[in-house]
Amino acid sequence: MTTEYNILYDGNLAFQKGLDEINNKYEDNYWEILPIEPLTVEEGKIDVPVYKKPSNKNKKAKKQTKNLSSFELAEEKAVKAVQKHSMKIGGKERNSRIDEAFLLLGKSRYYTSRFVPALEAFNYVVKNYPEASLIDETIVWRAKTSIRMQNEELAIESIDKLLENEEFSKGVLEDAYTTKALAYSQLDSVYLVIENLHKAVDASEDPEKKSRNLFILGQLYRQENSLNNSQQAFQEIVAFKKAPYKYKIHAEIEKVKNFELVGVPEEAIPQLKKLIAIRENRPYLDELYYHLAILEENRGEEDVALKYYQESVHAKNAKKYQKGLSYEKAGDIYFDNSDYFLASSYYDSVLQTSGDLDTKRIRKLSRKKQSLESVLVFEEIIKRNDSLWEVFAMSKEEQNKHFENYIETLKAQEKEAAEQQNFLNQLQEYESTGIAVASSDIQPKSSKKEWYFYNNQTVTYGVQEYKKRWGSRELTDNWRWSDKQVVQIEKVDIVDNNNEGTTGEVPEKYKVSYYTDQLPSTMREIDSISKLRSITYYQLGLIYKEQFKDYELAAYTLETLLEIFPEDKLVLGTNYHLFRIYETMGDQEKADYYSGVVVRRFPDSVFAQMILNPDEVTSGSKNNTTPEGRYREIYLVYSSGDYVQTIYDISKALRTFEGSDIVPKLELLNAYALARVKGKEAFRNALDSIVLNYSNTDEGKKAKELLKMLK
Repeated sequence: MTTEYNILYDGNLAFQKGLDEINNKYEDNYWEILPIEPLTVEEGKIDVPVYKKPSNKNKKAKKQTKNLSSFELAEEKAVKAVQKHSMKIGGKERNSRIDEAFLLLGKSRYYTSRFVPALEAFNYVVKNYPEASLIDETIVWRAKTSIRMQNEELAIESIDKLLENEEFSKGVLEDAYTTKALAYSQLDSVYLVIENLHKAVDASEDPEKKSRNLFILGQLYRQENSLNNSQQAFQEIVAFKKAPYKYKIHAEIEKVKNFELVGVPEEAIPQLKKLIAIRENRPYLDELYYHLAILEENRGEEDVALKYYQESVHAKNAKKYQKGLSYEKAGDIYFDNSDYFLASSYYDSVLQTSGDLDTKRIRKLSRKKQSLESVLVFEEIIKRNDSLWEVFAMSKEEQNKHFENYIETLKAQEKEAAEQQNFLNQLQEYESTGIAVASSDIQPKSSKKEWYFYNNQTVTYGVQEYKKRWGSRELTDNWRWSDKQVVQIEKVDIVDNNNEGTTGEVPEKYKVSYYTDQLPSTMREIDSISKLRSITYYQLGLIYKEQFKDYELAAYTLETLLEIFPEDKLVLGTNYHLFRIYETMGDQEKADYYSGVVVRRFPDSVFAQMILNPDEVTSGSKNNTTPEGRYREIYLVYSSGDYVQTIYDISKALRTFEGSDIVPKLELLNAYALARVKGKEAFRNALDSIVLNYSNTDEGKKAKELLKMLK
């Protein structure tokens, strides 16, 4: 009686408190398949607390007991029950509650991730109390512990043996099938997980467990592309009156996810809006708005979708993961519309919002963001250089007129800004004065007045009144004498930019010569700008083609490059890439035109051979190994000192693996081989080509460093 109603009672209360703490702190990620058991296992945690027997005379021991966690306290109570109340007489335990104490001991250790001592406690019960009323529950807990110790086969075997019996304690059958499903999930056997979860649902005694198992079933069915079964499982949760609300609302959301895969039915959007209007769903508005945005986007309503993505981000208590997804989807819309500036801003918000930056999705997005930053830099360079080139094309008189118009525009902007600032200053002065007067007018006569200088409003009002009457005077004795000089410091409301200052000088920024003197004057400077302009267009066109797959914008950029007369070394690559772009877009007429330019003007080039002998390239790709394997083979040839053969092998590999990630590596190896065969100038030219074509790769950065060393 003492064991059950004193020690174990306190121990079970502590255990339940600890279990509630775990359930309250645990947060499910509904974007992934939920774990069957909501428990975060701390890997490597094997420390075993040593408990001292509390004594009434030992106050320190009492304080130590109070500082224990809930599970540690439950474990201490279980140990105390065994140590103080075990009644083993003649090899037989006479206290029928000791098996319950050992079960509590094992469960407490299980939830503190100490699975070896937990297994020892469960095995003790199975071995010494085979007829105990808790034996079935203990076997299930032992199986769960074996799964945590990665011994799934043993767990499945013990559960199967248990299920051979026809009678079970209440709730044990549900736990047994759930545990078996947990074991199969560790073995990646989806079909058997589904089978056992169905059996657990049929034998359900706990609404929480039933709802969770149904939810996981719905997710697994969707993973297996069985959307009808998935929809049925989620609908069963919605119809289940005893289901916790978090599963109900997320089941509604999961139904919408299924709609997103097969199409948007007419009732899906109104249903989501109805859920958003329900006050109880406020904690889930970030998810609801997000899926509403996806449905609108699937219907082609991008502007409406962007609005709902913003609502998702700014929803109260929006989760970081969900905010990241909403930012990303909004960024994708701008990216697809070639608005790379806004897309970059949204992707940057994703990186700032996401806590874990080491996931595959975030790494991919980070690379995309870096490419966008390169595009924005290139676009800014092009904009500046195009503007310079327009000025170069003007006559001297036209340049002067151009800068005179610019100066007039600059003056008008500054005048407008000054007027706005003056208005704000006057408004602030009026508000401070008005407030001071109003506060004195409405002050009750009976109220006790505070000291003048304690009130900032009255001080401000007094300063203004003083200046109106006396002006600005120096801080001296007898300041009120009439012969004292009054220093009036007038504010200049608006600066007249058309007049000279008091010194008679016009600011440099208002002189035409200030701008014309900065224009490049020598042919070398102009050629340098022309070269930078051409290279920037070329690099930008390749980024649009290779990384963004924006073929229309890539074609426009490269064709603009041809119109501005690029360097000879860019003509070949530009025409070849335009040929590939139009071939991909299905415009055969333009593809033939640009391929003809390559073949006629550069018949001995590698690009011409790629166009003339595509069958040879295709057959070569079938007979060769993987790109990485072929690179290793060529590198061995290079290491042996046969540099001529290396150059020949690389030229063939470049045709075979065009567009592969291995190409920059092959180009850099080719540069090293050329340095051995043809010398420093060939090496420099090869490095220059790598920087030009693969500036965003590691090889491009390496080539840039080598070029700096060569100068």
